[in-house]
Amino acid sequence: MRRIVKLSVRSLLLVFLISCPAGTELSAQAEWTVPRRDREILVDGFLQEWQGVPALELAPGLPGISSEGEFGEGDLRVAIQALWDEQYLYLALTWRDDTWDVEEVTRRDAVWLDSNRKRRDRMLLFDYLKFHVRQADYDYTLWVSPYHQEKGPFFWHRLLEGYRGMERAAGSPMITARELEDGRVTIELMFFWKELRLKPKEGFPLTLTVADSDLPGRLPESKLGSLKSVSWRGGWRFSQ
Repeated sequence: MRRIVKLSVRSLLLVFLISCPAGTELSAQAEWTVPRRDREILVDGFLQEWQGVPALELAPGLPGISSEGEFGEGDLRVAIQALWDEQYLYLALTWRDDTWDVEEVTRRDAVWLDSNRKRRDRMLLFDYLKFHVRQADYDYTLWVSPYHQEKGPFFWHRLLEGYRGMERAAGSPMITARELEDGRVTIELMFFWKELRLKPKEGFPLTLTVADSDLPGRLPESKLGSLKSVSWRGGWRFSQ
């Protein structure tokens, strides 16, 4: 059975990346050039229109991908595709995971203290993807979860600007997600450049992190010895 969920919030913003299995695989590298949109993107969770768009693959052991924790074979793989035009940034993800651990973590509960009083990102205790743009006087963070058994996708975001990192109001992205019969999850996102306060012609540094938990239902303290994640860090450029 296929399941589909759609979250459409008033404003359109930036989120993270999704992929299509038929997309061309792109080796991880320090710079990623995003093609200009040359087709209609419906943001409906169906990824047929993404065929042929290069994909960045995030998985342990791939070139240019850093990892933390101990991964087994076939634990995790996320393919990310992106397109852009003058108004919007479009992202698509195909997310493969051998064990899903999907729980909502609100921004209010995003940081917790362990038994040693150490601050930790609660999202790292579940399956989440972090999209992070940070440069001088600008810091945008988005966390988004997969969709599994009618749970999710959960997300929250934050935009800070200026020397003192003052928070700015920013509209939420449009997000659609589907769970496929083979266990993969697909996610589409659409962001409004004006909400992001970014100019695509200038490009920007980007960090992508995928947290992978294989312990659904366990208490946070019991997961600390099994934390796993993969990351890609580089720059986004936008073809003209």
